[in-house]
Amino acid sequence: MTTVGALDGALLHGAVYGTALAAVAGLPAPRPSGTRGGALAQQGARALVVQGPGGTGKTHLLEEVAAAHRRAGLPVLDGRTADPARVPDGCVLVVDDGHRMTAEVAERVRRALLGPAGRVVLAARPWPRPPALTGLLGELAVDRHSVVLGHADRAAVAGWTREYLGSAATPALAEAVLAGTGGLPALVHGLLGALAPRDGRAGRTPGRAVLPGLPPVPEEVLARLHADLDALDERTRPLLHAVAAGAPLDDEVLAELLDVPEAQVAELIAASRATGYLLAGGEVVPLVRQVLLATTPADVTRRTRRLLLGVLVGRGEEPVDLARGLAAERVRDRTAAALLERQADVALTVDPALAGELLGAAADSGSPVSCLAARRAHAAALTGDLDGALRWADAALADPGADDRPRAAGVVAAVLAQRGLLGRAAEVYRLAGRDRAGSAALALLATGAREEAAAVLAEGRPCGTSVLSVSEELAAEGVTCSLRSGTEAADGISAALSTLTRAAALLEPVGRTALLPDTPSALAALVALHCGELAVAESVLQRAVATDLGGVPARPRHLLLLAWIAMLAGRTGRARELAGEAQDAARGSLEPRDEVYLQALEVGLARRSSDVPGLVRAWVRAREAVVRHPVDLFTLLPLGELVVAAARLRDGDRLRSHLAEAQALLRRLGDPQLWAAPLHWSGAQAAIITDDPAALRPHAAALVAAARTSPYAATLAEAGRTWLRVLTDEVDPPAVLAVAEALAEVGLGWDGSLLAGQAAARAGDPRSRAALLACARTLVGGGAPDPVAEPGDDAGPATVPGALSDREREVARLVVEGRTYREIGLTLFISAKTVEHHVSRMRQRLGAGTRSDLLARLRAELAQDA
Repeated sequence: MTTVGALDGALLHGAVYGTALAAVAGLPAPRPSGTRGGALAQQGARALVVQGPGGTGKTHLLEEVAAAHRRAGLPVLDGRTADPARVPDGCVLVVDDGHRMTAEVAERVRRALLGPAGRVVLAARPWPRPPALTGLLGELAVDRHSVVLGHADRAAVAGWTREYLGSAATPALAEAVLAGTGGLPALVHGLLGALAPRDGRAGRTPGRAVLPGLPPVPEEVLARLHADLDALDERTRPLLHAVAAGAPLDDEVLAELLDVPEAQVAELIAASRATGYLLAGGEVVPLVRQVLLATTPADVTRRTRRLLLGVLVGRGEEPVDLARGLAAERVRDRTAAALLERQADVALTVDPALAGELLGAAADSGSPVSCLAARRAHAAALTGDLDGALRWADAALADPGADDRPRAAGVVAAVLAQRGLLGRAAEVYRLAGRDRAGSAALALLATGAREEAAAVLAEGRPCGTSVLSVSEELAAEGVTCSLRSGTEAADGISAALSTLTRAAALLEPVGRTALLPDTPSALAALVALHCGELAVAESVLQRAVATDLGGVPARPRHLLLLAWIAMLAGRTGRARELAGEAQDAARGSLEPRDEVYLQALEVGLARRSSDVPGLVRAWVRAREAVVRHPVDLFTLLPLGELVVAAARLRDGDRLRSHLAEAQALLRRLGDPQLWAAPLHWSGAQAAIITDDPAALRPHAAALVAAARTSPYAATLAEAGRTWLRVLTDEVDPPAVLAVAEALAEVGLGWDGSLLAGQAAARAGDPRSRAALLACARTLVGGGAPDPVAEPGDDAGPATVPGALSDREREVARLVVEGRTYREIGLTLFISAKTVEHHVSRMRQRLGAGTRSDLLARLRAELAQDA
């Protein structure tokens, strides 16, 4: 037997059969021998039996074989119509559609083979197998050669595609043809023939069927296929339609779906496979599926799918795709709706976006909107659609009879918290039930209601049963620990960090879908930042980002806090990268809380680079962000940064009320040293910048008082005293170096660098000045001291007349930006006198007579670098 699964050109035994098969396969055909004896001497078997499903080329092969025999001089007759009495000796009897063979035709074949030269060529589908055919094949068992045809493989389809389309053929196009037709040769050739160029003939009419990667299927192909499907018997087409509608090849399911005895299903499947339209994997050929569904009345298909859904669900299966398909057609089905709701509940813990889609499909299937609103709000919030979450949650809360109103309240409260309305969030958390006591207490703590938060925690603790509720309670307890003052402050900080990191670790398995007012990781990072533990803060945040704690809503928060750490550490480039990632993660605009941090970060980066124009622009945006976000415990860091920037821009009055509100908040919480110290440091810096001793005293006093029990506050207090002495030209280089390095150790390296730089500008001793400048550069990663010599030193690098050195170009860029000598010196960690010396040399080298002339020449010089 020869198997030709894709008409792959395998030659049959015998020259005549080989010629025919080669022609069908599209291969070069060997020349006929030209003599009757030569053709027959090599053919071997007296009968050729060709088997294969419909559309695989059996009829075409029979025609080629018959033609080859005629060329060899043999008489060829149609076995289905030939008169038995007139069949000549030595003829070739050709029988097509052998699967429909009658006893009469079988007897005619037997008679043809009685003569020594008689030959038979027979083609049949694998099903049905009538008794006449079975008996005949049994008799021919030892005297026949069999060829089995099947669906084409990738290589064959690629070859045919090149044959039909020439240079327009591509591997992707061939793959699309194979996928759409299932490799059924009749469909492949029909489709490629219709797509091939027509040499000026009338253009083809595109049909409505579309296969991926191909142009619309021509109407002529669809019409032929439609006719073939109409010709199917009344049992085969319903089975193909059921499978096309989504039914599996399962005897029990198909028996109930087609209303036939289960014992008959195997026969129906065999009959369907024999058409060539049912693939080995149990799927209908994609193009056939489209035509079947398009030509079957829509109500019949819907009825079939609803019945199929009920059968599968009754067997304990969860056919989600089938239910979603019904929902897409707006078919209201209780079974589908219930299934979609169940799957949405599962997806809500792993894939909120999918959960939202399933809940929408459940609504389309007939689930009451009020039953879904809370869960749809939850899913929307977890995907970052906070506006949509509020709309759905509001619908649930407004309906007294709605299901799951506590869940809706939790969604609203979490959104309010992210939008800065923590006081309102605490009230709404009460509606969410006692399991959300931890989040309610956290919101209360953030607004200064410490005693009320303790009462809520005490009341809610017995009900904390889920991982989420326990983690929320631990987070609230951790923040409570951080509020300790006096001799307990240090122990409180350690307890806070320990409790918050435990809460974050506990939440990790479910944290991606946990909707929170703030994550334990972000809170732990804030505590660490407020006490100068940058490494701890960075570690806990990196883990939160890696585990996606808090999901989409929390990701910008974690990235912005990481950016804040990078800014404090002097890694400004990395800070900007992280800020950009946070904006991308927001999938739109940032929420008010995150926007405050972003704008304060932009202000801080501009201030640290002495970029005055950039600082002014960032300050304008920051003012708008602050207006939209009330002061709370967890936004004191950005407020402090903005207070210093406001002083730098002589616009401190604009934040006076915010600073007063923050101080009042801290007083309500008992002036906790951890949270108060950084804000007092910002206030002290602002007072120093504005030369306002009266404004400096309360901040200095608070830092000195906290210094007794807080090493962090002690460092800040000493830095404040040293800075004041520097500004009054009392520079003690060893003391300044020690304080600058201490500031760097608590995460304020840029502040330490600024202190050392300002001290260097006022130091009289060149060696002290050099040491302070080197310290300033080191603290922000500047590396070795500037090789450019101070004025009067002849050790500077040689320069070419009319050209600028690298350092001079750096100075020139800042001069063109409008910076003062002092600002340029602070940026480049050189003294103002050195800047003046550079500018003087540039003026001489460029031949500039006036400042405006110098600026024009510098712009022209720098333009050459662009």
